[in-house]
Amino acid sequence: MKQYIYKLLIASLFCLVSCNKFLEDKTNKTSTVPTTLEDMQALLDAGNQLNLGSYPFFLEACTDDFLLTDAGYNNLDVFDKQVYSFQNPDIYSATEKLIVWRDAYNAIAIANTVLDGLSDIKILKGLDPNNIKGQALFHRAFMHFVLLQIYAAPFDQKGDNNVDGIPLKLTSDINDKTKRSTVEECYRLVIQDLKQAAVLLPNELGIVTRPSEISAHAALSRVYMAMEDYGNAKKYAELVLTRYNKLMDLNAMAVDASFPYPAMNAETLFFAYSNGTTMFGGSRGSYMTDELLELYDTHDLRFRANYKKGTDGRYTFKGHYVGSGTYLFFVGSTTSEVLLNAAESNARLGNATLAKQQINELLQNRIEKQFFVPITENNIEALLKIVIQERRKELVRRGVRWSDLRRLNKDERFKKEIVRTVIVDGKIQDFSLKPNSKDYIFNIPIEVKNITGIE
Repeated sequence: MKQYIYKLLIASLFCLVSCNKFLEDKTNKTSTVPTTLEDMQALLDAGNQLNLGSYPFFLEACTDDFLLTDAGYNNLDVFDKQVYSFQNPDIYSATEKLIVWRDAYNAIAIANTVLDGLSDIKILKGLDPNNIKGQALFHRAFMHFVLLQIYAAPFDQKGDNNVDGIPLKLTSDINDKTKRSTVEECYRLVIQDLKQAAVLLPNELGIVTRPSEISAHAALSRVYMAMEDYGNAKKYAELVLTRYNKLMDLNAMAVDASFPYPAMNAETLFFAYSNGTTMFGGSRGSYMTDELLELYDTHDLRFRANYKKGTDGRYTFKGHYVGSGTYLFFVGSTTSEVLLNAAESNARLGNATLAKQQINELLQNRIEKQFFVPITENNIEALLKIVIQERRKELVRRGVRWSDLRRLNKDERFKKEIVRTVIVDGKIQDFSLKPNSKDYIFNIPIEVKNITGIE
């Protein structure tokens, strides 16, 4: 019976994917457990399950980058109103809302199916099993990390991490008991998976929907940034940059185009995105905050590349590294993020010369050439503030702002309160997200708790 249920699960995963001939063929056969390396690679290339859309929109839904008009807020459903107003819903009753949780763990299930199946491969046909194992480990680690940013407390570099994390799924066996691991255990597993993946993966960038050693190191740098472990964040960022450091020069791009950044552009190390939420759409009343827009200098080309002025005078976002889209946002890795990881880490570690070199490398590709003036600040405190401000301006809708807010809130110099104000039935309502609030941790769906019994 257990094997029958297992096969049904795998069949259901296959039925969700129609991007290649293997998956189309397999859904018509009685046994759908993958039995060859080609089968495994086909699962990992199921982009609409692993790269395209399965990442939770919560990563951007409560940041300080955007607001909604009163009409936009009042037109939301109850669930989205709760999210926007920092009330953290625990009932995901509508199917399209529960997908936020389901699709994330579906991606992990695919990775585990590959990892479990690698021990029983029947036909090799020349594919490298180490590469396939590395890809699966990367996908499992990357999604677990994203879920940690949403459903668990931030890692505390100076405190106790023996608190509730997320359920770690390390097997494709659907009968495996679901429980919450601690934050410490979760980060240890994520790092272990990514380090093992880096050893197994190809050492050069290839198809950017497939991870590589470079993108595994980029992911490790992001993880260590979230942990405030700036020594390791610097280490892995600079490992990336010694191998691949290409940046797009906005001076050579059509920054006024509707979508200036091509998908899988020269900066992309790993391509992945979230389907986002309708509350990001300008037609739904979404617009970027004045506080964010006022950070850009007159000659900063990112302003023209990233934002579009509407007829109401408000600005909406168009700088998607996805290449198009209104609701979508990028969650993968880029050289610009890695460069900022290195610059901030160096500033925090007192390496002013390296931090300036790295931030200037980015800015000379973002500022109009004739107006670019290198950063020369030597005061390490002032330099750190400059780097963190550049990080804010560069990484809008790139899946990292929420994580940044969580870690920066623990620093008196950078913590902030986010306030959203709307008018409902003629009355002004203020919603506030205070630094280090418990509302930086989203509730696991009560439907999941009822089925699995997890706390």
